[in-house]
Amino acid sequence: MEENIQEIIFEVEGIICTGCAMDMENVMLNTDGIEEASVNYAKGTFTIRYDADEIDAQSVFERVKKLGFKTNVLSGPS
Repeated sequence: MEENIQEIIFEVEGIICTGCAMDMENVMLNTDGIEEASVNYAKGTFTIRYDADEIDAQSVFERVKKLGFKTNVLSGPS
């Protein structure tokens, strides 16, 4: 069965250290359906790739919001 991979890129404000970035990635990677989570500390972006057959875009948005950072969607879902 082929995966239905989608991508959302968030602009994130308030990441003050690489530890915060790593924590964000780890929380998302421990969420069912999340295939990849990557923070670009320099650009202030957070890219999430997920299997849309396992988790929907709204659930991804809500999970990112719970991380406690101010976010805006730059692009996605693809």
